[in-house]
Amino acid sequence: MEKVSVIIALYNAEQFIAETLSSVVGQSYPNIEIIVVNDGSTDESSKVVEQLNIPNLKLFNRPNSGQCASSNFGIQQATGELIKFLDADDILATDCIEKMIVKWRENPNRLVFGEWHYFANNIQHISWNQSPIYKDYTNALDWYVDTLNKAGSMLAGWMWLIPKSILEKAGGWDERLHLMNDFEFSTRLILHSDGIGFANEAIHYYRKGLTSAMTSKMNDRIALSIYTGVNEAYKNVMVVENSSRMRLAFANQFQKWVYQFYPAHKELAQKMEITIQELGGSSLPPPGGTLFKALNKVLPWKTVSQLQYIMHKSIWRPLLKWKQEAKLKKQFNN
Repeated sequence: MEKVSVIIALYNAEQFIAETLSSVVGQSYPNIEIIVVNDGSTDESSKVVEQLNIPNLKLFNRPNSGQCASSNFGIQQATGELIKFLDADDILATDCIEKMIVKWRENPNRLVFGEWHYFANNIQHISWNQSPIYKDYTNALDWYVDTLNKAGSMLAGWMWLIPKSILEKAGGWDERLHLMNDFEFSTRLILHSDGIGFANEAIHYYRKGLTSAMTSKMNDRIALSIYTGVNEAYKNVMVVENSSRMRLAFANQFQKWVYQFYPAHKELAQKMEITIQELGGSSLPPPGGTLFKALNKVLPWKTVSQLQYIMHKSIWRPLLKWKQEAKLKKQFNN
């Protein structure tokens, strides 16, 4: 029976880590080792893990170096033939890994993913995600294009049951990255996978926090990480498939970030716009609410974004935070 190494990069998750580990300990598949890499937490996360006294768990306490470095360290400690990454605040359904194993055995040379559904604070209040990519793909890049175009570019590292043979070919996490690290990492995995297998009803519950939107937290370091992650994924994919469908998919992926980067990160936005032109242009319209769309009818989107940016720095930030929190509370009824 194949061993599965579940790797958890842990940072300041004392509220959630016990529930997360309980979901792993309770798996119906028996041959699991749990590797928890405490990435310099400043709360009681490490103490909580120690007090649980889980026999098949190894805890490593390290100085803070980021999720990618902790994940790579976890890979070095793993003795399983299969790897499953897990965020420190998410939950696995009891038979999640077992169902993924059954699907993987159909073709040991491919990645396997299951369903993911969302919750905020209460696992009883689920937002069910019915994704169009919940199916098998004989061509891994067909799955990739569908994910970019139809599934919100969901390329999280925790999605996968990863054969170690694929991980060794693809390489580990890029430790330069802080955001879009999953996107870049998953891209390399997919490029070395013989299709993509979907494990029906292998459920991963993804916790959504009541926080403000990503753009309200954007800084130069995060923006550079996003640009680097997307750009590295783009360069790797184009070596394998430089097709019209892939060029458009990446043009739209870059364009999505141009809309979020402008005007605070103009230089990176300009770099992306040059790449978009080289790819033949994007079909993605600018996003925005009612006011944005009304102004965009008479003003260029960059002018409207500039006005929003000025307002955001003054009165808009608290309003956006309130709207995001209200939206999530309504979505999960709690």
